[in-house]
Order: sequence, then structure tokens, then C-alpha cells
Amino acid sequence: MASQSLDLTSVATAAAAERPALKICPLCTCSQSQLYQRITVTRGPAAGSYELRRCEACELIFVDPRLDDAILARLYDEDFYFSTGWVLKGISELVIRQIQRTRQRRVQRFVRSGSLLDIGSGDGQFVHHMANEGWRATGLDFSPAAQTLAEARGGRGRFLCGSIFDHEFVPESIDLVTLWQVLEHIGEPREFLERTHALMRPGGVFVAAVPNIEGWSARLAGARWWGLDVPRHLVHFSPRTLCHALEHAGFTVIKVNHLSMQYDPYGLLHSTLDWVFTRRHFLSDFAKQQVSRDVRAAEYTYNVAALVLLGPLLAPLSLLTTATAAGVGRGGFIEVFARRD
Repeated sequence: MASQSLDLTSVATAAAAERPALKICPLCTCSQSQLYQRITVTRGPAAGSYELRRCEACELIFVDPRLDDAILARLYDEDFYFSTGWVLKGISELVIRQIQRTRQRRVQRFVRSGSLLDIGSGDGQFVHHMANEGWRATGLDFSPAAQTLAEARGGRGRFLCGSIFDHEFVPESIDLVTLWQVLEHIGEPREFLERTHALMRPGGVFVAAVPNIEGWSARLAGARWWGLDVPRHLVHFSPRTLCHALEHAGFTVIKVNHLSMQYDPYGLLHSTLDWVFTRRHFLSDFAKQQVSRDVRAAEYTYNVAALVLLGPLLAPLSLLTTATAAGVGRGGFIEVFARRD
């Protein structure tokens, strides 16, 4: 009997260990979630172990633990947004201008003109561009460094610092809201989408570009996928979960794009090389001349050699893979367009 009791206790303990932990989903508030992936960050103010958990109800994937806002703010200094010494600065600015024109064409298929609120506006490139095209454009970013640099660029448009909950906007006054790789940084997506819906005019258009947690890039790169960016990315969407979130907030989804030429090929190349490099994000840091000072000469030489040897091989493969993935609806990054009815 003692042996039988021990066996039953072991079975009960194992069953309890397999039950999903109680975690509150920030989208639907369901308390049931399952472990999706564990990520360890080894450097910086956010060093530690994190879990990505999948909500059993809405399937949103969210990070746990979520850092305090004061710690998160330290992860968005000036170097996060802007290069301090990019040797290819001239070329990059030409590319960025083309990106803004492409974004303009895409949004103006659904709304021709009016008032724009660009959330997570960074250095203000999109706001400046749209203001020059006749839009009443406002940029909003919670980073003071972003606001300062956006205003220092001059040009048209206005810039605010903080979140959408920190400012009073006239209800039903905004024709276009854009978030270019920003929504994944917002830890309260349900409240955010409801607040945004209330600010927009009927017929207004909401645009969000986010990493696709169910894309091929995420599956191929695993824990090194650029789109994870733990712990800055607080939530991770698939096309299904994002469309569901928008519809629940009162929007009607009108289009989903599955290819971002700005992020897709580079994102997969970056992620693949991260498996070879001695530390994450070396490619971005190297390109922007922001390699950490604690990288010793031997480590630096190894990483550069790996880039020279593997980069020419992996770059065309990344382009081919991401283009194919987009063609079958599995792009690494998606753009969702929705209308406020």
C-alpha cells in the first residue's frame, strides 16, 4: 500500500506540473496560458530569464515577466532609434525616403487626406513626410530622445511625448492612425485599441505593422528571431490574433500585407547570423558603429569574418525565403489595415 500511495503521489505531482500556469493575458484577460518559449537575455539592464506564454483563449503570445516601465524606458535611449555614426548614412536616408513614399501610397489607397496620428513616431520621418504632403500630421512617442530629434529635424508636423493615454484628443477627430513596428511594444493592447477607436472618425483607417510570430522567419530562426526582441516586445501577434483584436475593438479589417521589404529579408539575415555571432544583434551594431566596448579584438574579428564569409550566401537565401513565405501568407512581418466603421 505504501508503494501504491507513492506512485499515486508521483502521478498527481506530474499532472500538476503539466497544467498550464495561471498568467493573465493582456488582450482577453484569460488566466490560462501555456509556455511557448524561454528566452535568456545575458547583457544590459534587462538581463534575465523570460517566458513567452500563449493564451489558451485568444492565442496571443506575451512576455512574462513584464518589466516595470522605468526599466523598459532605459531600453529606448537614443541609440535604439538612431545611428550615431552610420558609414552608409547617405544611402540609408535615400532608402528611408523611399520607405516613407511606399507607406504613403499604401495608406492613401484607403484614406486620401486628413489628420494623421503616428504612434511610436521615432525620429519623425513619416510625420515630416506626410505633413509635407498636406496631412495634418502628429507624432507621438514615449521617448524624450525621439521627440527631441524629431523636432530638431525641422519641417512640418508636431510631436508629443508620452502614450495615447497621456494626452487629450478630440473624440472622433483622427482620420488615420499608424503604428510602424510599434504595437508589439504596447503591453495593454485591448485598452490601447479601444482608446484609439474612440479617437478616430467613422471611416478612418488604422494601420499596424508588426512581426508575425507564425511566419516562416520566426519558425526558422527560433529563439534568435529578430522579431522577438525580448523584453522590449511585450506581445507577439499572428495575423489571426491581430485581426481578432481589431475586430473586438470595433474595427473592420480590410487588408493584410504579408511582406515588408524594409524588415523581412534583413530580419531573416540578421536572425540567421545571430546563431553564428558571439552575441545577439552584432550585425545591426556593426552597421551602425555601435558595437559594445566590451567586445574584445578576437571576438570582433571572429564576428566580422563570419559576416564576410556567410553574408553573401545568406543574403540571397533570405530574400528568396521571405518572398516565398509572403506568397503563401507566412511573411515574417505583416501590415494590417482596418477601418473604423
